[in-house]
Amino acid sequence: MRLKVYLPLLAACLALTAGTSAQAHHCGAVTLASAGCPETVCYPKVRYRTCYQTLVEECPRWVCKPIYRTELRECRYTICKPVYETIVQECRYTVCKPIYETIMQECRYTVCKPVWEEYDQVRHYTVARPIYETHVRECHEVVAKPIYEVHHLAQKYVTWKPFYETHYRDVPQTRYKYVQDVCYRPVVRRTYKPVCEMRPTYRTICEYRTEQYTVPGKCYTKVECIPGGTFCDPETGAVCHKPPVYRTITCQLPPQVCTRQVPCYRTICEMKPFTRYVPESYVEQVPYTVTRCVPYTVCHKVPYTVCRMVPQEHVRMVPVRRCRIIHETITRQVPYTVCRIVHEPRQEVIKCRRCKMVPEEVVKHVPVTVCRFVHEEVVKPVPVTVCRFVHEEVVKQVPVTVCEMQKELILEKRCRLVPVPVPVCECEPCKPSLLNCLRNWCADPCK
Repeated sequence: MRLKVYLPLLAACLALTAGTSAQAHHCGAVTLASAGCPETVCYPKVRYRTCYQTLVEECPRWVCKPIYRTELRECRYTICKPVYETIVQECRYTVCKPIYETIMQECRYTVCKPVWEEYDQVRHYTVARPIYETHVRECHEVVAKPIYEVHHLAQKYVTWKPFYETHYRDVPQTRYKYVQDVCYRPVVRRTYKPVCEMRPTYRTICEYRTEQYTVPGKCYTKVECIPGGTFCDPETGAVCHKPPVYRTITCQLPPQVCTRQVPCYRTICEMKPFTRYVPESYVEQVPYTVTRCVPYTVCHKVPYTVCRMVPQEHVRMVPVRRCRIIHETITRQVPYTVCRIVHEPRQEVIKCRRCKMVPEEVVKHVPVTVCRFVHEEVVKPVPVTVCRFVHEEVVKQVPVTVCEMQKELILEKRCRLVPVPVPVCECEPCKPSLLNCLRNWCADPCK
């Protein structure tokens, strides 16, 4: 209540201190002059202006901080381990077994059989027939007088007589016999030979080292108190008290150097023995029997009859009439006969005999040995090495880095502006009596 009374008086005093070297206090609400106060007293008009003051607050907040740790976990994986077994396996194969059979086979062949036949042959020939004419003339002329003579001439002719001959020809016959040969074939065997070798194994180890880090000092706020003072009211003469002013100051502690254990991972290489199986092949000569069919030829003497015609020459006496002309000279008129030859064609039928070879098919049953093959399945036990893989589970300890989030409460500083009402005084011309009363207080208004 007293503050409301003395506040207008204080504003009036501050308004009278306007000059070149004026000093402002309390946000410009009060001004004091350095040369002295006028002799007038004024009553200021007070109005309020809003100023903003920065206020720092600490707000708690939860944050998640990662924490790393290394732990060993079981890693299970499956490997395939070879297991060798020898089993007896049936080897089935087919062989050809010969079976011989004797059958009667028809052997057909063709022979030539002579057949004699008689036929009439017409023989054409020309006969010279004389024609006699009698003439009478009186002159010397040469008369041809025919004289006929009969002669016997030897005529040769050929006849064909069949002549039979028995010949033998070789008839080849193919037969088969079975020969067993022992052969060797290379068989590639495969074995696995263990080979021990060193292989590098890499693993990761964790080592901890000490690391220094700086933690900034905590910020805290404190309230600073500006003590108030007393002054005398110039109107009433009462002693007025100025209230203390409180303000908030943000301070920070000095930083701290701390140490922590930091995990460092590095990979090391170790040589460990490892056994692997190397396939090794070798060739083995395995005997086996091969039955092969060998053909051979057998010749048989087969008789056959050949008929050939043998010519035979014969001689027979044939009567021939010959006309011989004798030339005579006649000196008197005598009749004479003129003979002219007239050729007459004639034909004669002659009985002839000829041999004709007629082919005739002859069927003969001949025993033939036939070989046929019968497929027969043979079962043979063969030892076989079988490799099978057995799945085996292996457990291995593997280091694993695990990250866990840990909650931590921190204080977060937040600044906000707080509106503060500040009075502003508008002064009128002051009275001189008021300044004398307030001169002592205007000299040091902060006391």
